[in-house]
Amino acid sequence: MLRYFEYLDIFTKLGIFTASFSNFLLIYLTLFYIRQIRGTYKQMVVILALTGIAFSSWELLARPFAHNYNRAFVFFSLNTQNSLFLVQISVAVYAGFYLFILAFFVVQFVFRYVSLVNPISTRKFGGFGCILWMGYPLICGGVYGGLLSWAGSPDEYSDDYLRNTFLDSYDLDITQTARFVLIPYASDDSLRWRNLSFIICGGSLLTVQYVIIIICAIKMHSAMERELRKFSVRNRSVQRQFFRALIVQTLVPTFLFVVPAMPLLMGPLFDIEWDLQTGGIIALLSVYPPIDSFVFIMIVSEYRKVVSNGLCRRKKISNHSTDVFII
Repeated sequence: MLRYFEYLDIFTKLGIFTASFSNFLLIYLTLFYIRQIRGTYKQMVVILALTGIAFSSWELLARPFAHNYNRAFVFFSLNTQNSLFLVQISVAVYAGFYLFILAFFVVQFVFRYVSLVNPISTRKFGGFGCILWMGYPLICGGVYGGLLSWAGSPDEYSDDYLRNTFLDSYDLDITQTARFVLIPYASDDSLRWRNLSFIICGGSLLTVQYVIIIICAIKMHSAMERELRKFSVRNRSVQRQFFRALIVQTLVPTFLFVVPAMPLLMGPLFDIEWDLQTGGIIALLSVYPPIDSFVFIMIVSEYRKVVSNGLCRRKKISNHSTDVFII
């Protein structure tokens, strides 16, 4: 069997480099050059960029991978060098990171909607309000990671079920691997409710985030033309750019990870005979942080102007230096 996971480290390190570069660039531009983003929203942009860097860096410790085998889905770590308990925690935290990011987009959608229909109310997001809008993503990510730790905790049945395929596919002893296993049916076809609870509750938590995002997006779109008449022409353009950026930033991880991952998570519910290394889906998620920051820079015009002006200035300096050398 081809061992795709052996090439994952290269992909991960490339993702960390690009994520660090793009997100540090976004933070630098936001703090020192961008004037259209101020106050609370500036804090949100910087925190989300820092989250992208942390998410990519955490992957080095967690080294997450996934495997589907018949009625089982296992989310595990390829890191066998560190403490089993430490790596187990790191994998759960990695899973919670995605819900944190998605819930943070929920906060941004709510903030942008409030700033559109009632700008004065955005003051509630400042001061002690920061505790609330930062607390929501932290709670969502913590609940998701904690639910995975409890519901996906391995037992004797799950280890016996996966022992041979783990040895054949990864040359690993499953009992010495940090893992979370979802097997919704026992050998007698009875339901394993603890495993099943993650599929139900975790899926519900994910769905709630998208429902809030969709509701805010629809309301923002319907109110856009009406409310933007109160703004100057320049501010109208800025508001539309922020709206488009949020939409694209939400769609990118949805199509990179959520849509492809749904059949893998739901597969154990059906009687399908397969034995697949499905960790490539997780590798796709590692390219999300750099894409997220580049999308924001490309859609918001002030970022584009700062970057293009910087590149043009460098080009002029380079050409001038060459001319002097020739003379």
